[in-house]
Amino acid sequence: MTIPDALARVRDAAAAHDRADLDRVLPDRPGFFFAVDAHSMWANSKALEVAGIHRDTPDPVPGFSYYAKDGKGEPRGYILEISAMLDLIDAIEPVTAESMQRALEDWLPHAAAAGITSVFDAGVPPVGSQAAFLGLYNDIERRGALPFRVVASYVVKAPPFDDAVAMFTQTRDEIASDLVQVGMIKIMGDGTQGGYTAWLLDPYADKPDSIGTSPFTEQQWGQLVGQIDAAGIDMHVHACGERTVRAALDAFEAAIAKNPARDRRHTIAHLIYVDDADNARFAKFGVVAQFSANWFSADPDTVVNLAARYGAPRKDNFYRIQDILHAGGRVSLGTDWPAAGYFSTYKPLESIQIGVTRQLIGDPNAAVLGP
Repeated sequence: MTIPDALARVRDAAAAHDRADLDRVLPDRPGFFFAVDAHSMWANSKALEVAGIHRDTPDPVPGFSYYAKDGKGEPRGYILEISAMLDLIDAIEPVTAESMQRALEDWLPHAAAAGITSVFDAGVPPVGSQAAFLGLYNDIERRGALPFRVVASYVVKAPPFDDAVAMFTQTRDEIASDLVQVGMIKIMGDGTQGGYTAWLLDPYADKPDSIGTSPFTEQQWGQLVGQIDAAGIDMHVHACGERTVRAALDAFEAAIAKNPARDRRHTIAHLIYVDDADNARFAKFGVVAQFSANWFSADPDTVVNLAARYGAPRKDNFYRIQDILHAGGRVSLGTDWPAAGYFSTYKPLESIQIGVTRQLIGDPNAAVLGP
């Protein structure tokens, strides 16, 4: 979708309610709109004003989660990653347990109809008490209305993280029930290629002065992963960029060498592009490679936007499951729903179909994503 297309949709939606561009169509009330992957948002001037975001507002995680500025140093309404996004959301329309509960309950019958019997929750909104949000599953379970099992995660999105093990343990003990368990800590290792916040080994093709970033330094990666692994807790790492994949594998390698042997189930997720040197390391260290299968299509976001970020030859080597499998690694598939790519789906069979065919659903002659 182009900016004019998006503006036209905003204009039409605004006109249907009370008044007819972001500021042109919404001049007097706050408006903000999420990217489909939930890693960035677009906000109008009124939203920035209400949230108190101005040229001197410090970025929550400089270079990673920040308010993009124009040539004059003024925020231009493009906000990246969850810490900065929440500053604006909390000032205008806070994420509440009540709103999450309504959304969850509305979705439950659809999940059941899609054949879902178990869910991995890769992170509730990291606002307030994560336990309070995960407790929504418990509330529904007590009413006999939860149609699946839940394995959830406690999220660490940025430093400081000294309390990560304690907070995980507290949340796990508070939430544990027959159907709901908190099984691991999720680490938000980087962002996405769309906002240049995914951490790459080599520069972006269309932004050659940048390789992106991670909210954690390499030293912090070792500290964070080491202390969590020492506590016997498994980790699920969000890693869109291949430098993040390597940082996580390096940290896992060091932790495994240092800490007692056990049945570890560490996972690295998304894996859009993995460097050749790292594919075999998943098997070597017993790390699960989790791919978002419904991202695998030759859709416009992949073959145009993502390809522009990487350029040749990297753009022709996305989502190489076979390289990890042939090296003896273990692979799992996920949908990343509701934060997702071009084809957003919670339905396992749809996601599996795209993962197998590497085509968009609906057209048997649709382009196939290489390799």
